[in-house]
Amino acid sequence: MGCMAFIFEGIVICYKKLGAKALWREQKGTNLMKKRMSILLLALTAVLAAALMAGCGDNNGTGTADGTELTDTGDTIVSESGKFDIKGSDYVTLCDYSAIDVTLTGDYTVDDEDVLQYFEQIFENFGPFYTADPDKTVVEEGDIVNVDYVGKRDGVAFDRGSAENQNIDVYNNCDAAQTSGFIAGFTDGLKGASVGDVIDWDVTFPEDYGNAELAGQPAVFTFTVNSIQKVMDIDDVDDAFAQEQFGVDTVEEMYEQIRSYLEQVADENRYMELYDATREYLIANCTVDIPQDYVEARITDYKGQFVRSYCDGDETMLADYVSQNFGISLEEMEESWRESMTEGIQWELIMSAIAEKEGTELVEEEFEAFVDAMVSSEGYGTRETMYGLYGYGDVAYGEKYVRQLYTYNQALETVMENANVHENIAEDAGDTDGTEGTETVNDTEK
Repeated sequence: MGCMAFIFEGIVICYKKLGAKALWREQKGTNLMKKRMSILLLALTAVLAAALMAGCGDNNGTGTADGTELTDTGDTIVSESGKFDIKGSDYVTLCDYSAIDVTLTGDYTVDDEDVLQYFEQIFENFGPFYTADPDKTVVEEGDIVNVDYVGKRDGVAFDRGSAENQNIDVYNNCDAAQTSGFIAGFTDGLKGASVGDVIDWDVTFPEDYGNAELAGQPAVFTFTVNSIQKVMDIDDVDDAFAQEQFGVDTVEEMYEQIRSYLEQVADENRYMELYDATREYLIANCTVDIPQDYVEARITDYKGQFVRSYCDGDETMLADYVSQNFGISLEEMEESWRESMTEGIQWELIMSAIAEKEGTELVEEEFEAFVDAMVSSEGYGTRETMYGLYGYGDVAYGEKYVRQLYTYNQALETVMENANVHENIAEDAGDTDGTEGTETVNDTEK
């Protein structure tokens, strides 16, 4: 059975309706800084991959819907952008960025109420959950019954025919979530059974059963009736629930785990507000003379990669594709590309100039680890695929470009760490006029 999953930064919550835990685990191989760097790398290059990674409409090429695979034309692609050797200092007059003032407006605190509300959402969205009903001992219509069972042929248990602690809707012959039905008659022997009973029940697999070795064959299932279940209320949550669904020993540890996750989310959101505010300040206060020939080269490369990914490499199909999938003319699409590309290049030139002024140098081992993390976390598969995407199909240029962006990110980290960050904080509860105060910090980890 598959699982219902929400994937967050560094956390996976996966709940299987029958006999499985909710899994909360830190993803291996990524730490907070790598995740932050990937956020910034993707933010810096959002204009590059926006349409390709959106997967709008059907993909007519061999590329995937997220744009991470390109049509194999058999030719080595050399990007127009890669022919330029652009230095930000040649085009940018920098502002004083040594200690910029940034005011954060978000509330990034996590309190007990936040933790409880989040758990209540989990409990509601992933339920219903069940627990043993001590007042019921005999299986009646409508009951959910918890059983262990072993399937045997000629007295020998067969593969994948056994399970423990399964919640079964007996009279509907399906699992408790009513998502999986059983073979005909599978649960009939449990009707009217009592808690503690051990029941041997004969069944015959249907002729069209998916397992050829079992199709049409008789089998005996031995059921042990563990309990009759009732739907849990949130007040019924106990250590056993925490152990089964969260893999921790106690309810207290469960709430600590949720708090840790919420604090991580809050920290990431705070970080992104600081990033956005820093970017806004630098763009507003630095002067940039954008080289238009470089803009046109980037548009040419972008357009070429778009055609390869969505039009089988046939540019004559592009106008129809854009019209059908975006509802605009090719000229309008190209103008939107130009606006976005110009904005992206402006930001890159500013960061290039800052990196040059700060003498920011790429540390090879850290970069290699970062690339590996990006390839894994973003699903690129290989470095070459990732570099091909960022290089518009030109793998060599893509690697050079990603190295540049990584260096820009390091320089940006320096600017953010040195910023005068003003945090809006609520006044004491006794202050009834609703005013807010501010707290100045310089620690981007706060």
